[in-house]
Formats: sequence, structure tokens, C-alpha cells
Amino acid sequence: MSRKGWLIGGAVVVVIAVVVALIVVSVSGGDSSSSEASTSEIKGGATVAALVKGLPQAEFAIGKPSAPVTVREFVDPQCPVCKAASEKTLPAVIKGPVKDGTARLIIEPLTFIGSDSSSAALAIAAAAQQDRGFAYTEILYANQGQENSGWATEEVLTGIARATPGLDVAAWTTAKGGEAAANAVFAASDRGQGAGVSATPTFVIKGPGGSKVLTGAVDSAEVISAIEAVS
Repeated sequence: MSRKGWLIGGAVVVVIAVVVALIVVSVSGGDSSSSEASTSEIKGGATVAALVKGLPQAEFAIGKPSAPVTVREFVDPQCPVCKAASEKTLPAVIKGPVKDGTARLIIEPLTFIGSDSSSAALAIAAAAQQDRGFAYTEILYANQGQENSGWATEEVLTGIARATPGLDVAAWTTAKGGEAAANAVFAASDRGQGAGVSATPTFVIKGPGGSKVLTGAVDSAEVISAIEAVS
């Protein structure tokens, strides 16, 4: 897949609700006691903890709620280009305009690629109920597996939860199988369709000066320039 972005087929949107509903049923009826992945096997925890330290977090967002610019990043947990954006685009944006209060970044998890996308999106949504959706997502990308390989197992997702700073894993486990997490994933899908998102990652940047849309693992300077343009 090119670094430009993961192209989304419109027909797949119809499948999202079915896939997520099936996962909600299986998760809520399953036994999470066997999911004891060692945090030491999970990468990225310390890096993300340092990145988010001292910054306000709320649901899927990081940054001050009063920031004049909102950056919505539409992602698929399985998208390799989203992983590249996590590693190469976001850190400078967070250390710059997010940290200085100019912008707030909000993750929007979509589920286009396959069932691993849905499992991971529900895990992100469950973490968001504790205001740790962004941190969980970034650690997830550090541990992303091959597309549709079954990598988003209970063991891996729980290991990521254990590595997410400030996350109550027991509460997260319960939330992951709940209706609220599924509804949050549906809502992200609705916002993606409303914004005309056709590839991941897509950055929708809005501020007092208008809006801009960037697609793909673009250079952080492009995102920062867009933030400045709409501030």
C-alpha cells in the first residue's frame, strides 16, 4: 500500500455495523481472564507516555478543549499508512501546536479493512471512555500486525491496555464489550462519511479561518502549516 493513504471502498461501509455487532456479542460473552499479555512484550508504552505527559486528554482527544483549531484524524487501526502517520507526522504536531494550545487532535477510528479493524476500534473506544483513546491508539500502532492476519487478539489488545498510562484495565475490559463502545465506533463512521473521507489517514483541520483536508502520512510540517492557515 502506498504511503498516500488507504483507499476506502464505499460498499464496505455497509458491513461496518454487522462486523462491530458480531464483535460486541463475542466480547461481551467471552472470558477475558485469559488475556494476560505481558506489558514487557508491548512496544511504545514509554514513548507514548512521554508524548502525552501533561497534556489534557478527553475521550479520543488530546489537547486543550479551548484550542481554536480542531484536527480530526480519521484512521483505521489496521492501516499501515496510519501507522506511518503515527510515527512520523503526529509527534511534531503534538509537541508543537497541540502543546502550545493552538490545536486539539481527535482520533476517529474507522473499520474498513477487516475484522481486526473492528476489534481494535472497539478497544480504542473502550479506552476513550477513560479519556485514553488517543494514547491507546498510538500504542496500538506501535504493535500493529499484518492486515487481516488476526493480530488484534484479546491478548494483544489487553497488553496494549496494560501499557496505556492511566488506564484501568478491568474497567476497559468491561467497556470493550458494551453498547457505548459500539455506538462510539458507529458515530466515528458517521462523521467520516459526513466529511467525505475516502482514504485513511485523513486529517480534517478546522478553525476560525476555515478548513483544510490532508490525506496520507503527510509531513508534520504540512499539518502544522494547515493549522496555522486556519487559526
